[in-house]
Amino acid sequence: MIKSSNINIMSNAVLKASRALRRDFNELEKLQNSLSKINIFVNKSLKNVKETIFKELTKARPEWKIFFFYDYEKVNVEINEEKSFFLVNPISGLSNFAKGISYFAISITLINKGKQDATVIYDPIKDELFYAERGKGAYANNFRMRISSNQDLQKSLLAFDSHELFIKDIKIFLKNKDIASRVFGSISLDFANLASGRIDCYISKIASNTFEPGLLLLKEAGGISSEMLNLDDIFFYSNNAISEIIKKSNIV
Repeated sequence: MIKSSNINIMSNAVLKASRALRRDFNELEKLQNSLSKINIFVNKSLKNVKETIFKELTKARPEWKIFFFYDYEKVNVEINEEKSFFLVNPISGLSNFAKGISYFAISITLINKGKQDATVIYDPIKDELFYAERGKGAYANNFRMRISSNQDLQKSLLAFDSHELFIKDIKIFLKNKDIASRVFGSISLDFANLASGRIDCYISKIASNTFEPGLLLLKEAGGISSEMLNLDDIFFYSNNAISEIIKKSNIV
């Protein structure tokens, strides 16, 4: 795929921000016995990532605003005015990063007239760049991605966006079923790995109409979403075959 200018701009921003983040991660592994030092160090790392991305995006697209995750009120104003803007998650999986666990990512999404136009998710430890544009497919390091073709739930790897979701709501579903399940701790990277076929099904409270960056990757990789009808505000993301199996189970 020939990358568009927007994908190149977003990719360059996350790659530049990741250089210092990788260095900081290596230092964090040496600070695990000092909680106060860890908190200071993590906040500094987060600040550096935000500043680098803000600088790079502003330089390339000075006319577009930049928001960071959880600026929901400001984002809603931009959507209502049908403006283009960037939505940035500087470290998805911040708790993992702080604990020296190598599962976290940087993500940027381009929103245009209330829809995701493009998204980039970067895993700085594995040096994997995931990206997608609406209607143009999903890619990882320039190779086309497709969601898992697995049609056997018993042989599937299920992932959850939180331990709370797994323990409280889904445990009954997995009872007496030999199904591998994980909580990895980075929603953006979870969706990227789902889109690339490494995860077979993702269960989350993230609705399909939100601006979670991995949702565009998933859609462009051929994934679908369904709501668990008997459980409030819980969604699962997978391929058609796994989705049909779960729909027929006693959880929906």
